[in-house]
Amino acid sequence: MKIYICPALMDALVFFVTFAVMYRAGEQGMSIMRCAWIAGLFQLTYMLTSLAVGFLLSRRNTRIILLTSIVLCTLCGVTCLMAKEFIMILVIFGCMGIWMALFFNAFQTFMRAESAPGDLGRSIGLYTLAWSMGYGTGIFSSGIIYRLGFIALSVLTILAGVTMLVIMLMHQSRPSGAPSADECVEQGSGKAPPVDPLYVLVGWIMIFTAMFIQRPIHNFFPVIYAKAGISPFMTGLPLFLQLALQAVGGFAMIRWRHLLYRRTPIGLAHGGAAVIALIMWLWPSLPICFLGISLIGAYAGFVFFCCVYYSSNSGRRSLNIGVNEFLVGLGSFAGLFVSEWFMRRTGNDASMYLVVAVALLVSLAAQLAIASLAIASRFRRVVAGP
Repeated sequence: MKIYICPALMDALVFFVTFAVMYRAGEQGMSIMRCAWIAGLFQLTYMLTSLAVGFLLSRRNTRIILLTSIVLCTLCGVTCLMAKEFIMILVIFGCMGIWMALFFNAFQTFMRAESAPGDLGRSIGLYTLAWSMGYGTGIFSSGIIYRLGFIALSVLTILAGVTMLVIMLMHQSRPSGAPSADECVEQGSGKAPPVDPLYVLVGWIMIFTAMFIQRPIHNFFPVIYAKAGISPFMTGLPLFLQLALQAVGGFAMIRWRHLLYRRTPIGLAHGGAAVIALIMWLWPSLPICFLGISLIGAYAGFVFFCCVYYSSNSGRRSLNIGVNEFLVGLGSFAGLFVSEWFMRRTGNDASMYLVVAVALLVSLAAQLAIASLAIASRFRRVVAGP
C-alpha cells in the first residue's frame, strides 16, 4: 500500500511546480502562446521518452529507474521555481518531462509485478486514486502556498522528493519468481463481457482524449484567471475538485469492473462530459466553469481507470503502457495547441470549451466503432464454434 504514495507525491511535486510557474507567468503577462510552448515541450519530451522506455522496462530494472527519476524530477522542480526567463523555464520543463515519463512508466511495471494474480483491478484503482489526488493536491497546495514565496515552495518540493526516496528504499519487493498480475489475464466476474484485446485500442483513444481536454484547462485556466485578478486559491480550487472526483471515480471502478468492455458506459461518460463542456462554452461565467470543470472529474476517473486496465490486462503490457503514456503527451500537446489556436483566432477564451466538446464527441464515435467491431468479432467466433 505504501508504494502508492509515490505516484501521489510525484504528481503533487510536478503539478505543484507547474501551477506556480503558470500562475506567475499570468501575473507577469506572459502570452498564452509562450505558456503553451512551456507546457507543450514538457508533453513532447514525456511522450517520446514513454514510447522508448516501453520497449526497455522489465521487473529487474524498474527500481533503479524509479530512484533515478525521483532525484532528477525533484532537482528540476526546485530549479524551475527559481527560473524567471522563458528559455530557462522551457528547457527545465522539457527535462522534467523526461524524468516524469521514466517514473510513471516504470511505476506501472513495478505495480503489476508487485500485485498478485487477480489483484490488477485493485492495483489500478489504488494507482488512479493516488496519482489523481497527488495531482489535485499539488495544484491546490500551490494555490494556497504561492504567496509565501520561493523558499516555501522549494522546501515542499524537496520534502516530496525525499519522502518518495525513503518509501522506495524501504519497500520489500516480492520474490522475482513469484507469479504476478503482469503474467495473468484478469477476467470479470458474473455476466461481465470477456476480455477483448481490441479494447486496448479503445483505451488508447480514451487516454488521448482525456489528456486532450484536460491539459489545456489545467494550464490555461490559471493563466486566464490570474490575468483577471482572481486569487490563486480560487483558481486552483475547481481543478482540485475535478481531480478529487477523478480519484474517487477511479477508485470506485474496483467494484464496478462489470462496466468494463461495454459500449453503454463509454457513451454515457463521453456524452455527459461533452454536454458539460458545451454549457461552459455557452455560459462561461466563473460559477458555471467552476462547477463544470469539477464535474468533468467523474468522467476522467472512469476513463483513466479503463485505459490503464485495458493496456495492462492483455498483450505486451509494458509496451501497451508505453503507448498509453506516449498518448498522454501527444493528447496534451495537441490539446494545448488546438485550444490555443481557437482561443487566439476567435479572441474568446471560452472557445477552449467548444474544442473540448467536439473532441469528446469525435472520440466517442471512434470508440463505439471499435467496440462494435469487438462485438462482431466475438459473435463470429461463437458462431464458428470451437
